Amino acid sequence: MSGGTLVLLWRRGSNVLTASQLMVTRDERIRLVNGYNLEISELEPQDAGDYVCQISDKVNKDQVHTVEILGSRIH
Repeated sequence: MSGGTLVLLWRRGSNVLTASQLMVTRDERIRLVNGYNLEISELEPQDAGDYVCQISDKVNKDQVHTVEILGSRIH
């Protein structure tokens, strides 16, 4: 992507978890690693679902990537 500042947004459904370096969620188990990797510690069954990473700049289209956490794998 070219043309300026990138904005990275992590969300789960309509709930924004992070916006750039700002932690929006109050869940202390969630943090950003290296500025863009979402890390959830102590996974629980209710953490299962889709997490969306949206990368935007002011020139190009947004890039959206989804990660699914499967509840059956969480212990």
